[in-house]
Amino acid sequence: MTQAIALKEMLEQSGHRVVAVLAGQNQSRTLPSFFTEAFQVPVEPFSSPGFTLKHGKAISTLRSVLHFFGNVRAYSRSLAAIQTAIDRSRPDLVLNFLEPLAGYVNLRHRPKVPVLSVAHHFMFEHPRYPKVHKFGVQALGMRFYVRLTGANASRLALSFYPGEDLPGRRLFVCPPVLRRQLFELRPDPNGKYLLVYLLNHGYETEIEAWHRQHAEVPIHCFYDKPGAPPEERRTPNLTFHALHGEKYLRLMAGGLGVVCTAGFESISEAAYLGKRLLMVPVQNHPEQTVNALDAQLAGLGVHDTGFRLSRLLESKDAKASAGFKQWVDQAGAVAVRAAEITAARGAWKPATKPKAELPKSRKQAEIRGARSLPGLGLGFRAGLRGEEKSES
Repeated sequence: MTQAIALKEMLEQSGHRVVAVLAGQNQSRTLPSFFTEAFQVPVEPFSSPGFTLKHGKAISTLRSVLHFFGNVRAYSRSLAAIQTAIDRSRPDLVLNFLEPLAGYVNLRHRPKVPVLSVAHHFMFEHPRYPKVHKFGVQALGMRFYVRLTGANASRLALSFYPGEDLPGRRLFVCPPVLRRQLFELRPDPNGKYLLVYLLNHGYETEIEAWHRQHAEVPIHCFYDKPGAPPEERRTPNLTFHALHGEKYLRLMAGGLGVVCTAGFESISEAAYLGKRLLMVPVQNHPEQTVNALDAQLAGLGVHDTGFRLSRLLESKDAKASAGFKQWVDQAGAVAVRAAEITAARGAWKPATKPKAELPKSRKQAEIRGARSLPGLGLGFRAGLRGEEKSES
């Protein structure tokens, strides 16, 4: 979600603007208010596939497949809604943040609009990305999912470290795209509490179990538990919070370290602020397992199979170097360049040169977005409609 907001802000700063947003929802994820309030246009929801969880923790492959086939009619209506939105808005560029139905539309209809798909998952195609030989069928399913979302599109592969673009595959390597509020924070180097972010609320019992053995350590924990109050203080030193973007960032900046379930954005934000970082991938989640390994190899933090928060208290080396911050600071320029090059090429024209040049007379563009939450992935689409830029 925050990637969509961040890229929207970057594009607006370069003379583009968002004029429409489509948002997918499913059984495990709904749209939080901080996302819908970030756009000056209405957010149009549609049903999108997602993962089903077992006991609020691990992904259940069987339940996810059964849920998908039980909602085929709803997804068919979503496909029609996506295509209608594209036809209605006549965009110059479509941005897709890992929405599988958007990828299927590209395969089925071959729209006349160029598409730039945005996700760190596209680093799977890059030779620098680590290989993990486990998970079997789940790993194959993840690769199929990623290829579907990037079908007939250029890809913006978000990465923890620099890498060469792959023009032959229409792949741009880009730093993490992070929300603007992060760069306005002043991190406290002497933080006293730990900040925990749980992708799946079922892990709250593990946080409580660790806290019972270390009651003297203050913890703030954010999770997505349905019906949870905005803030619940369970012990003098353990407070649970419902998801809230600005509050989460503020507490992250003031803390000693961050514990998260190995989501790309959470890792990137904590590393940018120079916080000690412990990554615990969601069970049966190949993407997060690779994220944690990739981030550890990049020197951003340490990963574990359980919530052993003591590792943050023991290690002062579990945080990123200054080089990571310098890499992230280039994200706006890299992402905007990729969007403008993709729009300038037009639809279905693969790259033939390492670096494409924009015409001298550049059009101002309007970004039209369509965004969705495919379970544990985020999807956002945006289209560009050109208008001649007036020179003053």
